[in-house]
Amino acid sequence: MLRLPVIERIWRVRGEVALDHPLSAAEAFARLDPLFATAGTHYAVEGERLTYTKRNPSAQDKLATFTSGTLDVVQDRGRARLAFDLSSTALLLCFLAPLLFLAFGQIAETVNAWEKAGAETSEADKDEDEKPKPVRKLNPIDEMLGAPAPEDPNAKKDKDEEEEERHSPVEAYVLAGLFFVIYLVGRVLEPWLVKRRLRAALARPTERERAPATPA
Repeated sequence: MLRLPVIERIWRVRGEVALDHPLSAAEAFARLDPLFATAGTHYAVEGERLTYTKRNPSAQDKLATFTSGTLDVVQDRGRARLAFDLSSTALLLCFLAPLLFLAFGQIAETVNAWEKAGAETSEADKDEDEKPKPVRKLNPIDEMLGAPAPEDPNAKKDKDEEEEERHSPVEAYVLAGLFFVIYLVGRVLEPWLVKRRLRAALARPTERERAPATPA
């Protein structure tokens, strides 16, 4: 299977959490169980690996941003750590959204240029076909009374409103910038949040671990 690590970093997050106390994989996953015991989440444990997927997670799900992933408990020289590899559909969509809106902006500019060129060609043909119209002049009395001069029928009228772009690309570019900022914030913030949540869950003993040992 072809793997592209640089591209995968767009929507995948990898990292590890050091365990303060040596824990077996079963103990670590038992402490993590509340994070995965949520609606729409399916997970399975095989040895020292936990694999999970989420379908339509709720907003209250603390791992809602990362819809699939694996977590491995690694034992190394008497120390344990939890290595995670998570994928986020939300991050991928936030990355693709700016590209989509940039495409909309480019399409709008292309349509504007095409319509403008068509309008200019039509206006030029119209000017060639039309003969100059005679210009009316004020009679001396009206001119003496300060009456305004009649409009020149051959003069170009102000067409600012017509020349305005009918398909403005500004909104598309604004949305592209907005989603790009959202992606950058999420790409930095979400990995930090998930690491903090995993660390907090691993540091919290389960009810079974807190229960006093039964004397033999």
